Amino acid sequence: MRQSGLTATVNISPQASALWPYGTFHDLRWVLVYHRSWAGFVGESIAAIVMRGLFCTVLIALAWPSNMPRPSLPRLAARNVGFAALVGAVLSPWAALSVVVAAVSLTWFLFGEIAPMLILAPFLQRGGIVRGWWRGLPPAGTVALSVLNFVTLTAGSALVAVVPGGWRIAAAALAGGANGILWERAVRIVLAHETVRWRRTPITPIAFAVVIGPMFTIGSIARPGIDQSPSEPPALAKVEARTKRPVIFLAGYDSHYGGQPSGFTPPIMRYSYNGLDPNGRPRPYNALATHQSLVTSAQLLAVQVDQVHRRTGQKVALLADSEGTLITRYYLTTMPHPHIDMVVMVSPLLRSGRIYYPPPQANTGWGIATGWQLRAIFAALGAVGDRPNSPDQPFIRSFMDNAPLFRGKQVICPIEGVQMIAFVPTLDAATNPPGLQTETPVVHVPGLHGLRLNDPVTQQRVISFLNDGQRHEHRRWDYSVLQRAGGAWQAPALKVALNPVWHTVAGRSTRNYEADVCLQP
Repeated sequence: MRQSGLTATVNISPQASALWPYGTFHDLRWVLVYHRSWAGFVGESIAAIVMRGLFCTVLIALAWPSNMPRPSLPRLAARNVGFAALVGAVLSPWAALSVVVAAVSLTWFLFGEIAPMLILAPFLQRGGIVRGWWRGLPPAGTVALSVLNFVTLTAGSALVAVVPGGWRIAAAALAGGANGILWERAVRIVLAHETVRWRRTPITPIAFAVVIGPMFTIGSIARPGIDQSPSEPPALAKVEARTKRPVIFLAGYDSHYGGQPSGFTPPIMRYSYNGLDPNGRPRPYNALATHQSLVTSAQLLAVQVDQVHRRTGQKVALLADSEGTLITRYYLTTMPHPHIDMVVMVSPLLRSGRIYYPPPQANTGWGIATGWQLRAIFAALGAVGDRPNSPDQPFIRSFMDNAPLFRGKQVICPIEGVQMIAFVPTLDAATNPPGLQTETPVVHVPGLHGLRLNDPVTQQRVISFLNDGQRHEHRRWDYSVLQRAGGAWQAPALKVALNPVWHTVAGRSTRNYEADVCLQP
């Protein structure tokens, strides 16, 4: 498994035999990541539907009570294959969100992926077992089994992640055994409650309409790499008041800067996504400026670092947040940086860039159908949002094309001659597969992604690092727990060696790249 580059991906294996709809969700994620052409996507989708339908036919037939009449196997198979196709279509938007999670490693999208599936699971579990499954309220036992299967799948994934490599098959088999027991109970509960409340009401289509609506609401406020930080965070002013050296602060995605004089004066100066004016001051920028290519942003950073060094005569530190950590990484990895001696990473996007889809003009490439599905989803989300958004904007496109520079622990890999420290939100752990070992000191900070500088303890640690070089690591036990639990609901990672686009990145070969090995500048 390690040689195949899919070590972290084995965590989702317990879902292969899960109840409806979790098993289909497992299949969708593999198909969305591992197809290379339209023909491949269609062929893999049909194969996944047929295999899922026949597999569930066998499980349902085995679980069927002997004292009750069962439909013939051909009829049961036709019912389940058709249902597998329907479930695939229903869950497709949220499976696509799981691909976004693998791309940007943001908890916001993981919540948006899991919550609707949890809501829909009880309504879909009866499908393939009885006709008219889409009408009426599901029995209480069905609801309980749907929640229980989510828990057992999450626990099974964590078990597979934590046991030694030789025991992973046994751990996955144990999780599969739990699925078998749940299948037996699910069939019996559904058959015992064929007459349900509101049996003439199309409850399942109504439930789907209810959960698809919030997806558009969330889409109007949440975007890949979301930061939405104000132009002058109060927390940043507190850090500035006690900092003794020149620092450039790189805000994240969808941030903005109004050109305030404080953004030019030491010790903390604002990085501008629009570059510097003729007087060397950072230009104002709006949220759309943060959508530009990482390459362009890194080039602008290089100019500003040189300007600050000339003006102050001192080495410069970088304080980077969210998207700013990606810009910083690209700059340090691909460009000369003799004037940088310290870097603070706040909310770094760890283990991002795990999937790929080609640009819209391409006719083939890994994830080609996934790319078009995401374009349709983001176009719909953009229709209700206040800013245009696209999975092909220059920031996302440059991020995808240079993904090996950001995979694994690359974002916080040590850089010779540069002291680094990373402040990682604990809830982002759910998007990072377990097993990542880092040489850079890491501080786990309770909370969600974005502006961890609001935490007073983090402020003090940042100040101590910038002033005195203190790098005291602080790792929380709940971070590793969330890592293992979240592994069940992530998309599989596309192996670097399979994608020709990734064979050469920023002038260096990555064909033999391993996710947990640092690429040196």
